[in-house]
Amino acid sequence: MSGINGVSWKNLKPSTPGRLLAWIAVPVLGVLACGLLLATSIGGVRGGLGLVGTQDEPEVVAASRLAFDLETMDGHVADILLIGNAAGLGESQSDAYQKFENYVSDADTQLELIGSGIKTIPNGPATYVSIENQLSQYTQYAAYAMYIDVQAHGQKAGRPPAAALQAYDHASTLMNDDGSGILAQAQILYTAEQLAESAPINAGYGTIWHLQLASGLLLAFIVIRLLIAQRRLSRAFRRTVNPLLALTTIGALIFGVLLFSALGAAKSAYGAQDLTGPSSVATLWQARATAADMHAAESRWLLQAGNLSAQRATAMTAEQQTFATGQRWIMALPILSGDVMPELNAYLDDDVQLTNSVLNGGTSDTHLLAAVAYDTGPSDAAYAKFDSGLTQIIGVDQQAFAAATVKGENGLVTWLWLPWLWMLATIALIVFGFAPRLREYR
Repeated sequence: MSGINGVSWKNLKPSTPGRLLAWIAVPVLGVLACGLLLATSIGGVRGGLGLVGTQDEPEVVAASRLAFDLETMDGHVADILLIGNAAGLGESQSDAYQKFENYVSDADTQLELIGSGIKTIPNGPATYVSIENQLSQYTQYAAYAMYIDVQAHGQKAGRPPAAALQAYDHASTLMNDDGSGILAQAQILYTAEQLAESAPINAGYGTIWHLQLASGLLLAFIVIRLLIAQRRLSRAFRRTVNPLLALTTIGALIFGVLLFSALGAAKSAYGAQDLTGPSSVATLWQARATAADMHAAESRWLLQAGNLSAQRATAMTAEQQTFATGQRWIMALPILSGDVMPELNAYLDDDVQLTNSVLNGGTSDTHLLAAVAYDTGPSDAAYAKFDSGLTQIIGVDQQAFAAATVKGENGLVTWLWLPWLWMLATIALIVFGFAPRLREYR
């Protein structure tokens, strides 16, 4: 029985050509799996970079720019009411009104940009329509307040007509209400846009991680199988080295190094596109909007102080809290600790001086005129200097974002076709490397 079993087992063993074919098939299947995986996945990684760079990022920035525009236009309405018919101040009513009109126009532009992709945002269309409707009401109330103020010839600085002040109160409530105001809803849109922008970034990170893991394992498997095959060939056929299989092995190693380098660069590009970080373009625009809110709160506070009542005293406290909250947030941004911090500190010092001049000097016509002159003069100049420095930082960061996107996309262009070329070339080298051995058995 043992002899019969031995013959049976021997007959079941594959012939030498069969073993050669098996040695060919195993690495070839690994090459096919790796090549097809990369060929079908790299395009998605590159497309994600393009999606974030050309669609998601502009919408997130538009949402933060919208907040800046809204804050700034509200501050200019307050300035118009503060200036009145007084001459020799930091700016005139006509200058403030022109700035107001410019920011209204820019706010409309940002809304249009946000609206292009609003359907992808949860509850986005409803919030968007609400902002549009309330902004329309705001501009009507603000225009009415400014019209009454301009018609009241001879009014003193800081003391607009009661009807103008009442109309502005309605406008300011629409803009600044914590629960349902325009700014609160704009912040909701900004947060939602950030989350929407994070989705393709997280998906890109995930795809890259899985590609690195899967391709790394497959390439290691291919190299190991090629080394094993070469060792078996050297033993079976007394050949020290098979040049084509050696070349295939080296090519697989080089391909792996280049692949991981490209995937690492793409991962870095996705990291540069993240708009949730403290130094991102969107966060810097939020900083600019926060500073604009502080500056507008300063003007609103002074407007309340010049027309004091119990209700307006409460409003003054709220404006001070708005300023203090914005100051704490903006001071905590690490990227602002450099060039623009002196300008920010200078502006904050001016605000302290303005506040003290009103609280200590009172709100007589003379003192109020001096306070308005300071608010629209030195204080506004200090704010403008800080805002200009921050705008330059935003410009540099925006360029870095665009460069990272282009670099990430360009770095993957070659990989849209290279996996196919590598796959075909590697399979050909494996087949040709084994071909002489197979011909020996024909």
